[in-house]
Amino acid sequence: MPHLVAIELTAPQRRNRVEGILRKFESEGYEKAGRLEEPGSWSELFALASTQGLFRDRLLYIIDEAEKLGPFPDRLEALLEKEGASNVIVLLYNGKCNAFPKSLKEKVRIVTVGRELKNKGERLRWMEEVAQRKGLSLTGEALYLLDEWIEDVEEIESEIEKFCLAEQKSVTADMVRELSKDEGSRTLIRLLDGVCLRDGKTVLSSLKKLQGKAEFLVVVTSLYNRLRLASLFLSFGGRGLDAAGARYYQSKMAKEAACRYPKEAIWNASVSLVLLSAAEKMRRGKGWLGLELVLCDLIRTQPPSSC
Repeated sequence: MPHLVAIELTAPQRRNRVEGILRKFESEGYEKAGRLEEPGSWSELFALASTQGLFRDRLLYIIDEAEKLGPFPDRLEALLEKEGASNVIVLLYNGKCNAFPKSLKEKVRIVTVGRELKNKGERLRWMEEVAQRKGLSLTGEALYLLDEWIEDVEEIESEIEKFCLAEQKSVTADMVRELSKDEGSRTLIRLLDGVCLRDGKTVLSSLKKLQGKAEFLVVVTSLYNRLRLASLFLSFGGRGLDAAGARYYQSKMAKEAACRYPKEAIWNASVSLVLLSAAEKMRRGKGWLGLELVLCDLIRTQPPSSC
């Protein structure tokens, strides 16, 4: 029995991106069984898939203008399989697909290709729609964090698909941190957040894990970028963050750091990171030990009385 993949084509010129999706299935061992431009009915489609499936396995069917099939009939729900099924039917919709109930989210994957998201607001609303279609809800912080980390809309859709595996209806920022990055990236993020939150234990443990596994200069640059935003906020307020193009989560952590360190301490640490980077490029730096000293000096400063 088949697994269904519904592809929403919101711009005809983006059909070339569908080929990339089909190639992915072929790399997994699926063979194209044919392309049907006149699908007829759901019953006819399933009958065709069942008949050919008797003689061959791992078949891939492509159905154009799938919107003509209408709503998916309840009587066929029991015939659907989850991802990894022996046969896959790819349904190409000219626009939004409304043929399937949310209860079938594990057996029907819906992919949006070519959607033009004109601004940040549209992008965030689209992410919420994708999550809702899969029976999930994203907290505000999780939404902004996912938006900050991932640019490509198809990759975002794939990441949201991962959250279904956690078997929780509400997706939090912590879940995004744990599931949307590899271990090295998660450790770097914990280091950056630990510095902004003045969490010495997290900073030292993260530094230890990163040594020998991460590019030293990448870590230094990431720390500098975080402290630079905090310095801009302390000097110019929200206008400084806007001018720097800071996103929601970056702005939030910059404000956290500004609340926990005096302006002079952030400035001194930023300068030290620049010098550390320059020395490392000339092969005269102190490496990870030098970075640890810079961060320890920053963390042990007294927080400003205003916070």
